[in-house]
Amino acid sequence: MTDTPPPLHEEPSHIGHLLEEALDHAEAAGTPTEGQQRGVVGLETGFEYLDWLIGGLEPGTLTVVASRPSIGRTTFLSDVARRNAIRNQQPVLVFTFEESTEAFIMRVLSAEARVARHHIRGGLMTDDDWTRLAKTVPVVASAPLFIQSPGRADMRFIADTTRDMIEEHDVQLIVVDGIQDIRPGKRSDLREREVGDIVRDLKTLARELNIPVLASSHLNRAAERRWGNRPELDDLRESGAITFAADTIILLHREDAYELDTPRAGEADLFVAKNRQGPTGTVVVAFQGHYGRFVHISKEDLESINAEAAKSMPPASDWLKDVFPKPPPAQ
Repeated sequence: MTDTPPPLHEEPSHIGHLLEEALDHAEAAGTPTEGQQRGVVGLETGFEYLDWLIGGLEPGTLTVVASRPSIGRTTFLSDVARRNAIRNQQPVLVFTFEESTEAFIMRVLSAEARVARHHIRGGLMTDDDWTRLAKTVPVVASAPLFIQSPGRADMRFIADTTRDMIEEHDVQLIVVDGIQDIRPGKRSDLREREVGDIVRDLKTLARELNIPVLASSHLNRAAERRWGNRPELDDLRESGAITFAADTIILLHREDAYELDTPRAGEADLFVAKNRQGPTGTVVVAFQGHYGRFVHISKEDLESINAEAAKSMPPASDWLKDVFPKPPPAQ
């Protein structure tokens, strides 16, 4: 006699039980654990204002980061991976389709040690560079950061690898650099349909395994024909399905990528264009291209550097004032 297979779906839950879980979640958000910011219920991104705005990277959610080439998609993803794996000791699994494993590791070392990437890759290391790198290597080497750079892979490979890594290493965050580089499981005449299937599979994976998935996507050229080159949701390349499936969409923009003499050189805008669980808004961060990293910048510091840029943050700031009577200490 064969065993009865488990049900494919859970039984419907009564609202009373669900309400109890929701209230427990709300209480936990208001009483953070040691080292956790109030209002941040998911994993940290490392950017305070962004974490306040989206609540962190919550389990079961899909967050998509999109930009034009050379703006900083991979840099942002590596920053989040570093924050969780190195600083917070949370196991992170990275699938990088946009560059080799070696290139990604060099990116992590450069950002963490504050050594220029072209110094590392070009053999231009100074004594100070070697000293910083020597102090950083043991820290990075001991971090629970797992990186895979498959030449090509489909969603079945990503899902199977993720399940194995969760079982073996209790992975808490999945990072996928390059949605459009994942091979579709089923070929279609429409590229938009293929990408849409991949995005929905990523969302399903996040929900089934109850972990956050952070992925990157390309934007089309429409933003470059627009005044100010500001990206919009409609610029997401090859699939409107990303707009519907993702819980959070962050569009990256840097004025100095288009104008070298801009007064906003070294700054980057994180446009939270979609936030399923809260408001949208703009967060301004510092961009340190030579180290290959973005860095949190307080509104007070930003106002002292560029008052006009600081004005782009009020939508988030007004909302945060209602939630946080006192600003948290700077990192």
